[in-house]
Amino acid sequence: MTEFNGLIGKAFVAISENEPTKAIGFTKEAFALASKRRDTYRMVIAKNTMGYIGMQVRDYESAYINYSDALVYLQKSDTVDLYNKVAILRNLAVIKSRYSDYKTAIAFYKEAYETAKTYIKKYPDLAKDNGDLALLIDLPYFLAMQMKNNGDYKGAGDVLLDLWEKSEYKGDTVSLARALNQLGIIKLSNGDYLEAQSFFSHVAFNKSIAPDTRAMAFQNLGVSYMELGNFEKAEKWFSEALVLKLEHSSARSQFVTLLDFGELEYKKGNTLGAIEKWELALQTFDKVEAEPDLFMVYDWLQKAYLHVSVDKALYYGNLYTSNIQNWMSIQRNQKDNPSLQAFNTRIDQVLTSRRDKAEQMALIKEYWPLGLAIVILLTFLMYHLQLFLTKQKRFLAEKQVRAVRATKAQEILDKIRRDF
Repeated sequence: MTEFNGLIGKAFVAISENEPTKAIGFTKEAFALASKRRDTYRMVIAKNTMGYIGMQVRDYESAYINYSDALVYLQKSDTVDLYNKVAILRNLAVIKSRYSDYKTAIAFYKEAYETAKTYIKKYPDLAKDNGDLALLIDLPYFLAMQMKNNGDYKGAGDVLLDLWEKSEYKGDTVSLARALNQLGIIKLSNGDYLEAQSFFSHVAFNKSIAPDTRAMAFQNLGVSYMELGNFEKAEKWFSEALVLKLEHSSARSQFVTLLDFGELEYKKGNTLGAIEKWELALQTFDKVEAEPDLFMVYDWLQKAYLHVSVDKALYYGNLYTSNIQNWMSIQRNQKDNPSLQAFNTRIDQVLTSRRDKAEQMALIKEYWPLGLAIVILLTFLMYHLQLFLTKQKRFLAEKQVRAVRATKAQEILDKIRRDF
């Protein structure tokens, strides 16, 4: 299949040259060729490549469809490639996590982990030579992260504690750092800030750990101090994290620290400082459109600019609305995922609520004098109506009492008369 391999090779060259359309064209040709020859294994390779291209250009919708197809074809293949199955399941889990469908991501990671254990048990030498033994650490780690995101802190904690024990026993500082960071984040989510700091400190101040991982720990330390109201310490650790990230971490990772730094400034009452940090974040990493957790920065900038510039606030408000509507459009195409549809509904409700509140505020501002007069008038009428009803009730009660007394008096009189 020289022709097939050539097409796949051209696809990878095209994507490396930032030409995704050409890359997809080559993989479609490769898939058609494999399909014509009923070569299911090469159909898997073609679909896998399409999924990879989708991930590279952040088209998670198409990536999910192609990886799902690859998994189906792999199951139909004469020989199931266990390593390839692990890779496909892992990518499907990543995509579901992007869409905040943590429950499905957990299911994919669990299946990937079980498949990886089978693969390593059957082919230990091959797995060792290819460096695949790390799957037994990476997969449960990411599984724990999804469990945490899904609110199952106990389940995630159990997985991470197991990783912690194993990594300490093996002297694996990488796994140890990752597990401790996540355990700290769970404590942070539960409001146990002092315990969280203990976990983060183990990582942040251990210079044998990779600097990008230490940077994450410093950032998390900053968050814990910010939540405790110690803004001075929070600023110190955010600054430390940013210094390390500028040298060792990705632009996206730097963006996240700048987001937190901006939040700190906003909490301190320094609106201009917050704006400066958030705009710097956007200059550092401008590919936020695919992740709602990141393009929330537009909403924050809108709120901050309401104190400074209405025009700028409107600009960022429009950016936020545009991005969230694009996100909703992508999700609506994920027909196979009910939880994504639920997410669409939730976002629709958020947008509707925002519009309704804006309209209500506009009406209140325009008609509040009239509204106040109507409220006063209604209160006056209700008061007098209640007064009238109370008087009527009292009158009827008194009348009933008089009637009862008259009846009793007549009964007594009749009895007296009978006694005589």
